[in-house]
Amino acid sequence: NPMGIVPADYHPAKPGGTGPFTLGSFEPGQVTVLKRNPDYWTEPPFVDEVHLLNFNDQDALVNALLSTQVDVVGQLPLALVDVINTDPRLHTVLSETGNWLPFTMRVDAAPFDDPRVRQAFRLVVDREQMVEQVFSGHGTVGNDMYSPFDPGTPRLQQRTRDIAKAKKLLADAGHPNGLEVELVTAPIQSGAVEAAQVFAEQASEAGITVKLRRVDSTTFFGDGYLEYPFSQDFWYTRNFLSQTAQGTVPGAPFNETHEADPEFRALYKKARATMDEKKRNQLMQQAQQLLHEKGGYIAWGFFNQADAYQNYVGGGFAHRIGMPVCGFHMRHLWIDQEGK
Repeated sequence: NPMGIVPADYHPAKPGGTGPFTLGSFEPGQVTVLKRNPDYWTEPPFVDEVHLLNFNDQDALVNALLSTQVDVVGQLPLALVDVINTDPRLHTVLSETGNWLPFTMRVDAAPFDDPRVRQAFRLVVDREQMVEQVFSGHGTVGNDMYSPFDPGTPRLQQRTRDIAKAKKLLADAGHPNGLEVELVTAPIQSGAVEAAQVFAEQASEAGITVKLRRVDSTTFFGDGYLEYPFSQDFWYTRNFLSQTAQGTVPGAPFNETHEADPEFRALYKKARATMDEKKRNQLMQQAQQLLHEKGGYIAWGFFNQADAYQNYVGGGFAHRIGMPVCGFHMRHLWIDQEGK
């Protein structure tokens, strides 16, 4: 982990770095003050300071924006984008991202150890409806593969809802009368619990009874994390190789689906060692086709990143990485003092 490579005498009160800002102060859970770095190696920030405020409540966050207590809000709840855009004092910047909120099926635990069950669960999802209801339409449908912008991601035919086929797969897998599963959900990201609720409704049409077990985020990421047979998670945009290293091979720190397909792993390892870009992309496409056919993720959609700005703030732009406020490139922001 490169984040762990620090000098022996490092002290968090005096962090080093080469970025556009230096740390002014840090109050955990309250505010972080960043100061303009006059020695920044390229064009320095336009503003002298940035104050990052913590809000524990979405209503308080939006009220702070409406009352001009804050100039910018990162990760605006998607349900509020259209509302904010009606205010003539404000504007939003939407970024199409690879951020995803998948359902995770453990491929080594019943009933998901049968690939036919995993395939059936993917077929019960109405992806367009999920994007509309969970992301308020501000997103794109997924095709059970991550890394949508990676040239190594194959452009396969979009998987669509097919209840009849899902029922047949379940019957072939020994569940002719359907089955009952528990889905562990938590507010780990805006829309997570709502996605679980919509999925439960959609799955019922195929004879699948989904019992939701809602826990708080602390409990979710506790001892049971990575062990739930059926659950959810949240990931930012990554390319295929880095995402796989994090979550889809044995030994990965977050292998929540317990993926261990030797053919997939061999293709992944070969792709990592291939210097030729065209050949590497071909290997990644083969690997991802395996995930699409029998992997443990239901990657039903990718949600946009929404930032809201007072009109006197300029310089904001869309950024595919999915992080707030231009992917945290805040040195580009400026303030029109006359407009303020």
